[in-house]
Amino acid sequence: MAPANSRGPLGRRRRALVAAAAALTGLFAAACGGGGGGKSGDGVDPGVTGAAKSGGSLEVISVTDMGRVDPFGAISNYYTDSSRLNAMYDSLFYSEPKTGKPLPQTGESLTADATGQVWTLKIKPNIKFTDDTPYDAAAVKWTWDEHKNPERRSLVAGSAAAIDKTEVVDPLTLKITLKAPNANFDRVVASSLAFIPSPTALQNDPAGFAAKPVGAGPFVLSEWARDSQMVFTKNPKYWQGPDKPVLDKVVFRVMSDSTQALNSVATGQSDLKVSASSTDGAKAKDLGLGVSQVPVIVGEAIVFNSSKPPFDDPRARRAVALALDPNEMNKVAFTNQGVPSSSLFPADSPLVSANAAKLPSANRAEAQKLLDELAAEGKPLKFTYLVPQNNQATKTGEYVQTQLNTLKNIEVKTQALAIVSYTQAVRVNRQYEAALHNWTVSDVEPTVYAYLNSQSPTNFLGYKSAEADAALDQGRKTSDPAQRQAAYDALMTAVSKDVPLWPYQEGRITVFHKTSVAGLLLSNDGVLMMDRLGRR
Repeated sequence: MAPANSRGPLGRRRRALVAAAAALTGLFAAACGGGGGGKSGDGVDPGVTGAAKSGGSLEVISVTDMGRVDPFGAISNYYTDSSRLNAMYDSLFYSEPKTGKPLPQTGESLTADATGQVWTLKIKPNIKFTDDTPYDAAAVKWTWDEHKNPERRSLVAGSAAAIDKTEVVDPLTLKITLKAPNANFDRVVASSLAFIPSPTALQNDPAGFAAKPVGAGPFVLSEWARDSQMVFTKNPKYWQGPDKPVLDKVVFRVMSDSTQALNSVATGQSDLKVSASSTDGAKAKDLGLGVSQVPVIVGEAIVFNSSKPPFDDPRARRAVALALDPNEMNKVAFTNQGVPSSSLFPADSPLVSANAAKLPSANRAEAQKLLDELAAEGKPLKFTYLVPQNNQATKTGEYVQTQLNTLKNIEVKTQALAIVSYTQAVRVNRQYEAALHNWTVSDVEPTVYAYLNSQSPTNFLGYKSAEADAALDQGRKTSDPAQRQAAYDALMTAVSKDVPLWPYQEGRITVFHKTSVAGLLLSNDGVLMMDRLGRR
């Protein structure tokens, strides 16, 4: 089985990048500090590397129910929905913990030509959806075409928009021509385009599919009590044979309160939870639970809607950034259990140089000066700050509100929304002014590109910058580490000047679990690989 993009000059450059990332693993671990104590970067700690026994069940905690179960409307590249999507659909490719390197699952290989603009996808043979239709190149083509269809309103349309055309060469081979060269398209597939539904089932009965999705994953959805739990049972037709998946049943239980979730796992009522909280790792370790973490790009940030007042004026965005201090936020809102940040990238990330620009912060005198300028022009800063409905987000939102309201010519209100409603408001309808957003991605490709590129249909920030666009485009043309670093240094220069978002906590994807859990693999994008998860 050939790994993704393993051949030719692009493959050699990719291996060099992987080696550079691996060399910095120890530095990533050091950056975790008090954030949890798990092995940072590899996604698997010594307590869960043993093979899982066949049979049994596990209960996984989710912060919210799924709004939609199809790969177009589900939050497919974020920890909220991704493990349930993997259970139903499996993954073409997934991101390897530690490196973010795309690894094959239902896909056999994904390779580029010398230009990086034409890619060839090979799919493993003899895979079928649970409706007995073939999981093949035609199914992948249909799915990716639908991500591009504006009527679908796909949350990953920005990733699919890079595709110019696809051609079914034979049942297991798809030729992909991109609109422009992207030496890292395999990362795009692993992060955003990996989940393939049955086109036949979805087209024939869309309403039925919404309740009983049809995929080729290790599990099938057998019970769904809305806002309570989803029960998945072993797929008897799973392509890996009768030994996979390991478990007979997985229950995803909705539990939005983070303290309740920790206590549920600590007392044995539940088995594990994937979290993007900056503090859950440390709390879980104190409770004697197993903890494993991977560092990710961006982390927790304030995002601004640059397409509408008041944040269409860059002075308003800069004023908010200058009024706040990431170090103080970590002390007060995160009880010193997080890692303060002023960059899109974790400390010592190989994707940027040590001299890359940082975002502005901690200059309240300069912030007041900008606020006074705006007020003198009849534009005193007044806005609502949206946060997802959970304890930590509420605490952080209240801190931001309090700090900003101590200045003159600014008025801030905070509003908490259930996660599904929050996602609809911010990422789909874009009816917000500023919001708390947690970005947890393994690489700039594809999510950071899709969120910041001015032509991307999923740029919900409304950010438009020729300088940032050029840097993003340059970064996707190469997999050479030095060239990518130069591109993303330029991106940081643009972002630090324009402040379309303001990161304040480095990102960590954390899984905390009972010691009886085995076979756990947490990808860089927060996906639990459900085929191998089980108990000792």
